Amino acid sequence: MAGKLSLKLVLIVSLFFALLTGCDQLTSSNDEPETLYVKFINDSTSTHTITTIQLMAMGKVDDEQAVRDSTWSADILDKNETIAPGEHRFFTLEIPNLHYSIYRLGVDDGKGNEIFLDEQPGYTEDNVFVFTPTITHWGSDKRTVEVRLNYYAEKNLIYIAGYSDNAGIE
Repeated sequence: MAGKLSLKLVLIVSLFFALLTGCDQLTSSNDEPETLYVKFINDSTSTHTITTIQLMAMGKVDDEQAVRDSTWSADILDKNETIAPGEHRFFTLEIPNLHYSIYRLGVDDGKGNEIFLDEQPGYTEDNVFVFTPTITHWGSDKRTVEVRLNYYAEKNLIYIAGYSDNAGIE
């Protein structure tokens, strides 16, 4: 009888510690940052090659009051890597779930010079063709982002003619 009681006590204590350990694992924070796997496409009809992609974290998607970092990241393209029209690259980005980042592009101006779109004279929000493109971690841990670049000869501007940011890899 004492043996059965001891066995039951050992099982109860073991079960108790197993539950505590399991709960601890469920509630402990994960130190690894949340990531988003992105396929970034330069549309085949784009007029320019992308030479730089920089991100700016914007916080939670639904938080209009969030304090923005307002600092551009380092280039997410590897050194000397480009994305010509019709090409794509894959990236793993540290964008937490339900957060988003905006991005800005550096392009080859066709004369071998790199220019950032947003640093061109006349590239302002007042122009109807100026977009602020996004990468959003929403609905999936994988994302397909596509951008189409055009040249507006009348204003001598390279601009984003369209972009998409969709859940999943296409």
